[in-house]
Amino acid sequence: MRILPALTALPLITGCVALPGAHSQDPANARIDEAVYVDGPIVKPVAVIEDSRCPKGVDCVWTGRVRVKMLWMRADGPRTFILSTEGPTPIADGSMTLADVRPARAKDGKIDAEDYRFSLIFAGGL
Repeated sequence: MRILPALTALPLITGCVALPGAHSQDPANARIDEAVYVDGPIVKPVAVIEDSRCPKGVDCVWTGRVRVKMLWMRADGPRTFILSTEGPTPIADGSMTLADVRPARAKDGKIDAEDYRFSLIFAGGL
């Protein structure tokens, strides 16, 4: 019966790390400077490097892309990597995908950093 108190303390220990269900197909959702557990790795988006998506309601030749500077939170210290909407990025023993970026770009193209939301999926692991 010692396990129950330890499990109830887990939310206090995790601090500001969002924990979706283990090995789920549902993406983890994060915002800038929010660490999230993504079916194994804990990662944190720290900056939008590029957002060249076609604005909503505009016809474009290229759909554009989003590139996000990320931190992989490891026991030996954080590691930097870049996620892109162009495809998965190798990380840990699998790959991380930037599945969705919200909100859509408006015609003026300006989105404040605190308004971005990122859907992340990790494929791999044991």
